[in-house]
Amino acid sequence: MFIEVKDAVKQYGSDDAVVKALDKASFSLDKGEVGVILGASGSGKSTLMNMIGGIDTLDSGSITVDGVEISGYSKKKLVEYRREKIGFVFQFYNLIPSLTARENIETTVDIAVNTPIDVKELMEKLDITPFANRYPNQLSGGQQQRVAIARAIAKNPALLLCDELTGALDSKSAAEVLDFIEKVNQTYHTTILIITHNEAIKGIADKVIRVKDGKVISQETNTHKVSVAELEL
Repeated sequence: MFIEVKDAVKQYGSDDAVVKALDKASFSLDKGEVGVILGASGSGKSTLMNMIGGIDTLDSGSITVDGVEISGYSKKKLVEYRREKIGFVFQFYNLIPSLTARENIETTVDIAVNTPIDVKELMEKLDITPFANRYPNQLSGGQQQRVAIARAIAKNPALLLCDELTGALDSKSAAEVLDFIEKVNQTYHTTILIITHNEAIKGIADKVIRVKDGKVISQETNTHKVSVAELEL
């Protein structure tokens, strides 16, 4: 088991204004799998991602990633954990506008703790080379998101966390990005967790986790996994 979340609790506010963002949430994901966490806005799915990614800490419960429990980590240890283990991809690409696509990808290589993936190889395998020397404002939304994903995995993280990565894209660009995610998983065997409200995306997952009101209401192995081309986005 690569990710194991047990009875995760996180609340904000106090007294009568307490909001339970996570309410004894539990789920697991095996190494090399693609997991999709599904839930409406405010369901707790992004909070769950932040806890797994070491951006925030639980009030109670535990999170184990790659055999190590991170729940009790200090702020310093969480910084090291994020740097070594985690790649983040968000809905908005956050590329550096003054750098080319290649240069944006190279920014994480410079801070890599693990042996980074060769950038030239990465761009070739993931079909980024044709626009490697373009600046972000010369790229489509789908191309920018692909560069953001490549930047996240260039440092060779154990886990890639994707928060609404297709939310700002049209259906064609969304399919392109999801196909890219599929290729990353197949090429580098990276464990990937996608947080989304889009039901269609569950088709490419090995495991589907549903979140509502801070609780994990179900987790199911996808026995009918399909290719991105078969999704109705």
